[in-house]
Amino acid sequence: MNEGTAIEIAKCKMKELSVENYILRYRHLRLDANEKREIKAENHIYILTYPFYNLRIKSKAGIYDLADDGLNELQHVHRGLLQLENQSNVRLDVKFIQAIPMNDNQTKKQ
Repeated sequence: MNEGTAIEIAKCKMKELSVENYILRYRHLRLDANEKREIKAENHIYILTYPFYNLRIKSKAGIYDLADDGLNELQHVHRGLLQLENQSNVRLDVKFIQAIPMNDNQTKKQ
């Protein structure tokens, strides 16, 4: 998925959630070999933009794991607690578009 598609998905998701004020961020994470990482994103949306074979992402929205033949749908849009796992012996670069809802108090401060 390219960044333009991810941005359109983010806009639609924010609209579905009735969120008018939000910001979009490009996130580029590096996971070392066999690294596991958690990201707390309860009210944020993370959209995976570049697929990797040895990457597993699990959240309350679903699972993304190209290596798991038992999955019949891979989820690219995540929210809640994201569990990222590099299942390879080399570093992976993981790229997301992140949508962050802003409440009125936060918007006024910026």
